[in-house]
Amino acid sequence: MQKSRSVLVVAATKMEIAPSLSLFKKRQIPVAITGIGAAPSVYSILKAMIQYRPSMVIQAGIAGCFDRKYLLGDVLAIGEDGFADLGVEENKQWRSVFDMGFAAPDQRPFKNGRLKNPYTKILRTTGLEIVPAVTVNEVTTNKARISLLKAQGSVVESMEGAALHYVALMEKIPFLQIRSLSNYVGERDKSKWNFKDAVGNLNKELVRIVEHMA
Repeated sequence: MQKSRSVLVVAATKMEIAPSLSLFKKRQIPVAITGIGAAPSVYSILKAMIQYRPSMVIQAGIAGCFDRKYLLGDVLAIGEDGFADLGVEENKQWRSVFDMGFAAPDQRPFKNGRLKNPYTKILRTTGLEIVPAVTVNEVTTNKARISLLKAQGSVVESMEGAALHYVALMEKIPFLQIRSLSNYVGERDKSKWNFKDAVGNLNKELVRIVEHMA
């Protein structure tokens, strides 16, 4: 096991944090590329935690947004997350495993069925707006599901965020998830997405936050 380091950076793909990789390598800040999806992320994040024994984990990535008051390229901090597709759609109604009684909504590490970041000081220190998010294994395109998730207060959708929250809460390691907005949820015309600003702004904030935290 390697010597403990203060910050571990995780991301689903190299593309999302490519502008920062050379700097992190120079400063010996460990980085774990988890792959896309909740299951690969849980495995990779836990494996990296065991290897590096960080005092803090920062997950950075691009994401979809439910609320058009935010601009593509905006960077947000995630205050709480959850597995949005863990349940069943029956008679055109969605019911989570908590709704069905298959799991207790306050069973550790959940709080009312959500995975809340309790490290509020870290969240506030970023200076970023703090918003709720959901994690999916299938990107949401159904209009009814989009309306439901938006009505529940979701602002951001990713495919890995809740994995970080789950592992970090279970391991009692401080964590932070930041997301830049590349597209609006449901919009599949990629010509209307903004990867350039999303990746650029994400890395500016990521470097700033890592330097401050480290």
